[in-house]
Amino acid sequence: MKPAYFAIARDLLLLLPRLLLAGVPVLIARWFGAGARQLQGLTSVDWLAKLFDIDAELIECATIEEIHSGTATRSRLHIQYADAATPAPGPTSLFIKSRPPGFGAALFGVLFDLGGNEVSFYQNIRPGLPVKTPEVYFSSGNSSNYVMLLEDLTDKGCDFRDLASECSAAEAEWIITTLAQLHARFWQSERFDTDLAWVKRFETNRDYRLLNLVRQLSVPISFEKFGRALPAKIREVVPHLMKNYHRLEQQWAQEPRTLIHGDAHLGNMYFQQGEAGLVDWQVTQRGQGMRDVGYFLINSTSEALRLEHQERLIRHYLATLKHLGVDLSFDTAWRQYRLQSVYAWIAGVVTAPSNFQDEAVVLAGLSRSSKAIIDLDAVELIRKL
Repeated sequence: MKPAYFAIARDLLLLLPRLLLAGVPVLIARWFGAGARQLQGLTSVDWLAKLFDIDAELIECATIEEIHSGTATRSRLHIQYADAATPAPGPTSLFIKSRPPGFGAALFGVLFDLGGNEVSFYQNIRPGLPVKTPEVYFSSGNSSNYVMLLEDLTDKGCDFRDLASECSAAEAEWIITTLAQLHARFWQSERFDTDLAWVKRFETNRDYRLLNLVRQLSVPISFEKFGRALPAKIREVVPHLMKNYHRLEQQWAQEPRTLIHGDAHLGNMYFQQGEAGLVDWQVTQRGQGMRDVGYFLINSTSEALRLEHQERLIRHYLATLKHLGVDLSFDTAWRQYRLQSVYAWIAGVVTAPSNFQDEAVVLAGLSRSSKAIIDLDAVELIRKL
């Protein structure tokens, strides 16, 4: 597949002012070490005492241990209390999420407002959320420079997975239950016109041209590098898909819609006492609930499990919605599921050249999503766009 050189050049030219406006603050923050200073501020004994509403004399010191960096820096804040403070008057460890140190990752986060979107989630949506997710102690900033101080779940009996993991049918049902509970709470909510008007959605998506540029650049590279994992049916229909992608976006944006996690794979989930929890809310948005359901089933279950259980799990999702006062027909959900399988494939193809994951993980994801598009007959839906 050849790159669409004209479309790439056009989008680059039109996006140049935005790229410059996003890049300058990132460079300035990096030159002046704004991220490091912000993190260091979290170790202030006086600040922590005020945050926990305790006497500063009860805290001896606090230190930061960096875990790893990707689209964000993930660190751990260790807090040591005075010997007289027994039991500990506050948490001994907290999880920190902040801007990444590298220019490329930081610019990516600013362009797509990842950090700012998650800060807004913890400030405006996390209170009263009906599903398991970390408690927030502090969140502040925008995507150029942000910090979130969250509950550390590592010693809470939580079972974390990664992108390469798979889950059992029982665990899949726990996850589907959690997604249904999340979606039911915000189903066709009037809050999207009031205090949640900031939540991203198709109608106000200023990232369309940027995303189109990313697709135009990434898909040909993925075809060249990973074409062996793409069946002939997929390769044949992709030019039509790329040409009519906006029409697909319009179908994904059809009502009913709700608040969705937006990146619902096992690497962003955990299990605790027979329930599933969700982390990493950077791409929270308003959309069809089947976006989360389809993305999870296609990317985080084996092909055999998905084929055997997908209909049962979708019916379980619908039954959970109904129990919570939301009616959605199986026919509507199934058609949305078929269309959302294309998103699972696109997400894999677009991120494949980035080297964020090992090649084996990328190939496995592309293989799963390609097979899902074919066995769900989504190719026919693509051709009708």
